[in-house]
Amino acid sequence: MNNDPLFHPGWIRFNEQRWGLTAEPLSFTPDKGDGWRLDTVLYRNHQGRLVTPPRNPHLPIAFQCASERPASRNRRKRLALTRLAEYLQQCEFGGSLSLSSVADDVRPFEWANMAARPRFTYHLDIATREDAIDPSARKKARKCRRLGYRCEVTEEYAAVADCLAGPEARKGFDYRLDAAELSRLAELMGPEHFVCFLARNAEGEAMGTRVCLFVPGGHALAWSAGMKTEAMKDGVNNLVAEEALDFFERQGCTVFDFIGANIAPVAEMKEAWGGRLVCHYTISQRGIRQLAREAYVTARTLMKRESK
Repeated sequence: MNNDPLFHPGWIRFNEQRWGLTAEPLSFTPDKGDGWRLDTVLYRNHQGRLVTPPRNPHLPIAFQCASERPASRNRRKRLALTRLAEYLQQCEFGGSLSLSSVADDVRPFEWANMAARPRFTYHLDIATREDAIDPSARKKARKCRRLGYRCEVTEEYAAVADCLAGPEARKGFDYRLDAAELSRLAELMGPEHFVCFLARNAEGEAMGTRVCLFVPGGHALAWSAGMKTEAMKDGVNNLVAEEALDFFERQGCTVFDFIGANIAPVAEMKEAWGGRLVCHYTISQRGIRQLAREAYVTARTLMKRESK
């Protein structure tokens, strides 16, 4: 079983329809035997270049190994990622590619003359979360309940889209999702893989939301979240996160991926849930600009050493 919901056919179809891309599922295996297997899904734009689709936290990668011995597993994973890197080396990129944290050995891509940049997220072990979560996160959720808020699973996509507009207005970005797109994605993935949580205040007004993708028994991704400005001080985000974790525990999910921890205030908020800090990489082809930048950094480093 692939733990990553980004392998789901409905998600792949949504990316093709919404962004005008062509999906390219790939599988790599050894030339002989069946000691390992690597699966991924790449996407090409109209020019045939590889891209990470908008609103995709990463490109999914699954790695299977017939041996649990660390030496064998490390070697086979390196070989598998080398095969992927060799394939990518023959392609043209339309931008950087964000890889799943499964690709934790970035050396094959660097050896294939690609540049790698670390990015971060938090993975929370759902089964053991009670011992991991900071009491302050629970306290904010309790405050929210005392104020009369309640949280539910919903199919009211207009209310969800309205809450998502909150951070769009505050932070100046665009989720590029309206109620119709959310409804279409829900239809493509089904309730076994797509869920929206909606928090309402004591008056019944929708104030906060979280949209998640998940695999029962696998990973859950905190794909999109938003709350209205007037509810920020009430702990709505904490209430919705707590309800989501309870829901995913009932689905047998093992890991909750908070998706992104690269901005200081965001990282501070997410780290309170006690997840493990996880690194993944974006890779890009080394063009003239990238090579010039690396040469500049190297020259500055050498000049500083010589001046000491």
